[in-house]
Amino acid sequence: MDSFSSKQEIPLYGILDSGNAAGFGKYGYDGTTPISLFACEHKNHLISFQQQQLDMGADILYTATNGANRAILSKYGLEDKTEELNVNAAKITYDNFHGKAIIAGCITSSAMTVEPYGDYTFTEIMSVYRQQVQALSPYCDIFVIEGVPSMWNLRAAVIACKKEKKPVIVTMTADEDGDSTSDTNVVCALIVLQSLGIDAFGISRTTPSLCAELIEELYPYANIPLIAKPCPYETDESGNTIPLSSEEFARALKKSADVGAVILGVDCMADTSYIAKIKELKNSGLKLPDTEKQDTTLVFATENQRFFLEADTTEFSPAIECAPDMTDEITEACSQNYDVLTVSINSPDDAIDFCRNMHMATLPVSFLSDDEISLKVALMLYNGRAIVDTNSLIEPERLERIAQKYGAVLY
Repeated sequence: MDSFSSKQEIPLYGILDSGNAAGFGKYGYDGTTPISLFACEHKNHLISFQQQQLDMGADILYTATNGANRAILSKYGLEDKTEELNVNAAKITYDNFHGKAIIAGCITSSAMTVEPYGDYTFTEIMSVYRQQVQALSPYCDIFVIEGVPSMWNLRAAVIACKKEKKPVIVTMTADEDGDSTSDTNVVCALIVLQSLGIDAFGISRTTPSLCAELIEELYPYANIPLIAKPCPYETDESGNTIPLSSEEFARALKKSADVGAVILGVDCMADTSYIAKIKELKNSGLKLPDTEKQDTTLVFATENQRFFLEADTTEFSPAIECAPDMTDEITEACSQNYDVLTVSINSPDDAIDFCRNMHMATLPVSFLSDDEISLKVALMLYNGRAIVDTNSLIEPERLERIAQKYGAVLY
């Protein structure tokens, strides 16, 4: 089996399953209960559907745990059953298919909004993902984070998964501009998340044509494999849905493969013949494009801004001090002819203060700190890819490890 990760054999041109919600639809699932609960109550339906997908050529099977974090389960009054539902649902897939397919612990959005936009801290959001990840970990080979629209939820989920030292793959849904419903740009997300150490990134739940356009935009920035998992339909100029046959879908999916996708799938489809056609596409012989790759060493991003720095000409602002209200300081520094905003982090409270104000920064951010814990907090909370100032009075090897853990660049 070809692989792209030394940690787990995930096949090149591997085929993803099509999602359990679609499969459960033919068994009467109507969305009024969590998928995890339906799976536990209808174990044989899940086994049957996943066996069909495996028979047709799927390499990676998702656990029926999308939406099974306590924030979403609380809407059903089931938050106290979070660990039980995740364990029981994941065990069905793991016990029946481990060794036959790669089992992906499926994680979706908490739908929690971080302050100052909402009521939750980043650590509160991360704890929701961490609970689910810990419950899933014994029963999965990798983690898949799917359909999470906001950068803060994506980063929280990835950091929670990385603690288990298993591969992590991420897919997002976006519009024609490459933006999610939370205005997180997919290229920005790729830049930030691959620096955090995810193993693959891609697009799901779009039309095949839009998927191919987005994959083509992502490919120059990708240092990791790209995923294409569109839905089996196109839309006309009026927005009407035009269903695609399995043959039509495979032809449309090939456009994503031609521009750089190496992990393929179909989303929201109960008919497993679509997977069989993807397998035929895989076996027909696919190759990566000759598109020139972007050097991402000094490419930085927030949720919707990209920054390209030059090593020899980059100018850093004087370090600004943190406070509960940093409006004037950030605005003034960003209005000058600097390339990077330097922020002095002297305590964990400084890190918290800045990250409540970071949405005002229109430049990439560099942290200057003499305290390890404070720097770690700042890098964890910062909603993008950051720089760490090497003038920080922290032992160089430790500074490098901290920066690497959070995808930051030493400068």
